[in-house]
Amino acid sequence: MRARMLFGFSLLMSLSTYALAWGERGHDAVSRVAARILAESNDPDAQKLGAFLQRKENMLGHLANVPDIVWRNTSKEMDEFTAPSHFIDMEFFLSPGLPPKPEDLPTDVKSLLVAMAKNCARGKLVPCVPGDTDNKRIDKAGHAPFRIQTIYEDLVKTFQQIKDLEVKTDKDAKDKDDPRTELVSKAILYTGILSHFVGDLANPHHTSSDYDGWDTDQGGLHGYFESEIVDSYPLDLEAIVLDEAERHPTMEAKFAKYPKDPLRQAWALALESHQNLDALRDLDKKYSLLEKSVKGEKDSRKKAKRKDVKETRNQYRNFIIMRLAAGADALSQFWLNAWREGGKPDLSFYRSYHYDVKPDLIPLRYMPERK
Repeated sequence: MRARMLFGFSLLMSLSTYALAWGERGHDAVSRVAARILAESNDPDAQKLGAFLQRKENMLGHLANVPDIVWRNTSKEMDEFTAPSHFIDMEFFLSPGLPPKPEDLPTDVKSLLVAMAKNCARGKLVPCVPGDTDNKRIDKAGHAPFRIQTIYEDLVKTFQQIKDLEVKTDKDAKDKDDPRTELVSKAILYTGILSHFVGDLANPHHTSSDYDGWDTDQGGLHGYFESEIVDSYPLDLEAIVLDEAERHPTMEAKFAKYPKDPLRQAWALALESHQNLDALRDLDKKYSLLEKSVKGEKDSRKKAKRKDVKETRNQYRNFIIMRLAAGADALSQFWLNAWREGGKPDLSFYRSYHYDVKPDLIPLRYMPERK
């Protein structure tokens, strides 16, 4: 194993109705590992893009957390509108039987509503998404794959704009005078924000309506899994995740089946993640669950009791490493594909110190206008 710089790795607890996918440092880690995957690749294209992104690791790590720490928890209205972009509840539209292929899944919000209505008509065979309006149903089910698709498209467009300006730019122009500088800052923003939503889908809990274990009497599992346990690991976790992602790039092969199709790639990640949900539940039942949770009204329900994380973290270790590695692998592919599709613009000239700490919300432009 090559020697690597080791990074700290810790997580925050849930801050809103839907628990955060990995917490602040977890999203940071997915970004950093993805940048290192590209920088250490044997592919010259990946190396070139990775060399640039690696210089911006700190900024990308911060931007990967913006959807949780800046855009959410600012107001009830903002939370209600943005929270569904962080998850997709697969049970509401996956038909019984063999897992579907990404190309069989919805292509937009309208077709997602149609698929959910079709499943509801099956009766008790599948869960029916609650809500008496389309808006309420889509908010309940989530729409993360479409969020990934549109941010990816924004990133491609920005790379294309940078490329178009290359031939028009004086090579001796100073960075502040280079018309591409502002566009590269914009591309970095999209790159970091994209990391957040890809990281979300790498967590099985963000692909299920039972995102916290209450349906299986395991209430409170989300925070225990993605925060308490991960927070207890030694500081070498990121390096181990990077080694796993490089040795077993599971998402790279799946993405290769859908070139230039970020939506299908997002669905591929969601499906792969969802198929690991039962394994996560089983880990809890086998190694950490002491007393089942109790359902009831909000004030009367009780979370499950579990062993101290120091007793169980080794049993969860491989699973957590694989999920974080899958997220970083997928993210590196999204970044590289967007850069290639955008014409592979040269970013090496960029020396700006611009740091978009609190960027404005990127509109959810795939959502139908609300009445």
